[in-house]
Amino acid sequence: MRFLSFAMLAVWSLPSIAQQSSVNEKIMAAMADDIRTEAEVARDRNRKPVDTLEFFRLKDDMRVLELMPGGGWYTKILAPTLRENGELYLAIGTGRVQENLLSQDGFDHVKVLDIGVAGQRTGPFRSSNIS
Repeated sequence: MRFLSFAMLAVWSLPSIAQQSSVNEKIMAAMADDIRTEAEVARDRNRKPVDTLEFFRLKDDMRVLELMPGGGWYTKILAPTLRENGELYLAIGTGRVQENLLSQDGFDHVKVLDIGVAGQRTGPFRSSNIS
């Protein structure tokens, strides 16, 4: 009886395992893309993108909202991973990514949302505007 239960559990788990493996392969392919700088690749060691996105249970058919994409470190991984089946939206602080990344091949499906946040920073780390 235990064997039958284990066998049934294994069969039910196979599609989920296969899908996660496929997503991980897409993530790793995006990480190996030439569009990423040496500095971005060096950050992978500490940021652990495969582990992080697996923790968040990223699937390649999800609709994902990336807030404050900065220079696009995650955007360069998420956009190719979600390109075929999912959607990637960016919001708040999208200026650098729009100027430097979204016009390049493979990023034509990324959507930028204008959610009306001024993005003005104050205090010792202020900058003029993060949009």
